[in-house]
Amino acid sequence: MNTKKLQYMFSIVVILLFVLLIAGCSSPQQKPDPSPAPTTPAPSQTGMMGQADPSSMMHNNPEAMQAAMAAPENRQTMITMMSTPQMQTAMADMMKDPAMQRSMVQTMSKPEVRESMVKMMSDPAMRQTMTDIMADPAMKDTFKSMVKDPRLAPIAREALKQ
Repeated sequence: MNTKKLQYMFSIVVILLFVLLIAGCSSPQQKPDPSPAPTTPAPSQTGMMGQADPSSMMHNNPEAMQAAMAAPENRQTMITMMSTPQMQTAMADMMKDPAMQRSMVQTMSKPEVRESMVKMMSDPAMRQTMTDIMADPAMKDTFKSMVKDPRLAPIAREALKQ
């Protein structure tokens, strides 16, 4: 698979994971700590120029991180950040996690996501990637059940006649 196709595939994964982050599907909801939060971060949480350490923020205040990541004004920044090679590698690793895979299935199964999924997966630039995925021997049973599905069988027969 060439680099451009790999980058395109990872961009799609990034967008899907971004959707997951917004939907809050990738981790269980935690109850907020009823104790008052300190107004300034502890010295160990403060980095250069007084900015809080993102790792500490993720662990200590996931609701604030989710709110920041979900804010409409931050979307383009999130897309740019998640499209970097460093984040693409992290996303590929996260996709191996069974909990993340279940979250992806749940998100992709939602009717409100279907239109975006269809648009993305029917893009001519995705055809080779989709073909490569479906041609994997591990996909044999899935492919068979798809072709036998009453909604897809007529399309499969038509394609084979051509």
